[in-house]
Amino acid sequence: MIPKPDGSQRELGIPTVLDRLIQQALLQVLQPLIDPTFSEHSHGFRPGRRAHDAVKAAREYVQSGKRVVVDVDLSKFSTG
Repeated sequence: MIPKPDGSQRELGIPTVLDRLIQQALLQVLQPLIDPTFSEHSHGFRPGRRAHDAVKAAREYVQSGKRVVVDVDLSKFSTG
């Protein structure tokens, strides 16, 4: 069990070889279909893109005169 910040606990999830095989198979089929629908400005977990690319894009955005850059982590999103 892993302690969570709110004091509760969760089970440690370790994927099996079969889990990883299925995940990769789905990724290889779905990614080419879904990736083109993402914003060109999206960098998270996209093929051929790294965190350094996101930082470079943000700097270029600001240098072009823009004043706000937004960094969003949807895994931390909560509706309350």
